[in-house]
Amino acid sequence: MTTTQIQYFLEVAKCESFSKAAENLYVSHQVLSNQLKALEKELGLTLIDRSNKRNICLTDAGKVMFEAWTQIREIYSKAFHQAVRLQDSAGKSLVIGIQDMRFVRSYVVPIIRNLQNSPENFSLEYRLGSPTEMFEMLDTGQVDMLIMISSDVSRMTKYHSAVLCEDALHLVAAMSKKHPLAKRKNLSFEDLTNETILMIGESYSGEAAKRFQQDLETFNAKPKKIISFNGPRAINLAVETNSGVALLFDELLEEAREEIKTFPMNLPNAMGTDMLLVWKDPRFEKMAERIIRVHKEDVEQ
Repeated sequence: MTTTQIQYFLEVAKCESFSKAAENLYVSHQVLSNQLKALEKELGLTLIDRSNKRNICLTDAGKVMFEAWTQIREIYSKAFHQAVRLQDSAGKSLVIGIQDMRFVRSYVVPIIRNLQNSPENFSLEYRLGSPTEMFEMLDTGQVDMLIMISSDVSRMTKYHSAVLCEDALHLVAAMSKKHPLAKRKNLSFEDLTNETILMIGESYSGEAAKRFQQDLETFNAKPKKIISFNGPRAINLAVETNSGVALLFDELLEEAREEIKTFPMNLPNAMGTDMLLVWKDPRFEKMAERIIRVHKEDVEQ
């Protein structure tokens, strides 16, 4: 049994097709078939039901092995990334995960430029993603540190963190200027009763979604319904098309500002929303201090 045979099996199971799997793996259909038959012979198990050639499926034994080998591959991938990071030259290499929001991206550009231009042959890479994706990358060793907003970080977090910038974002209720509430001079949470509320979903950021919904309950706001979105861009489109009232940070609003009316809102869980540095390995505490110092110097200039 070889890792290549296991890779072939997992690809066939995923594609439910020998032809598609062979194409993805850049091997011939015959090579793929022979390798899987050899794997089954060695194990003494029938892993693939070939009775329906148009839509192959796994046997019960195949399903068990698929789940086991998938978990093993994930464990290997996590260990490999961590090993690579540990082998790297200490203190001279850094991979930063950056929350994929336009405001955050533009905010960290000066920090990245400063670190890239350091005279000590410093190696810097970065990855973009949602809060959920970034914590997964941090846990698997694909990134060393994160730059993100505090509302997306659990109060009971197992990670280390430091404030990079205080009160970085400001919560608003945003709506199309065609919405009836847009005619008001100010807005309270009671006014959101029976309205459709647009909000970041738990698939994008579970922490922010849970906190904002708790705040709505605290203020006794009773919306008609809450629609969750997997990211700020989708919410922006919903606001522009007058699909409801969005509760989001003002800095997340993108194009078509002239078509949108905003009202400042004060939710306890959104007030004092900071920009944070987050890391898991204590070795990066000194790097966090350095990044904070770089940012402070940039602001003072």
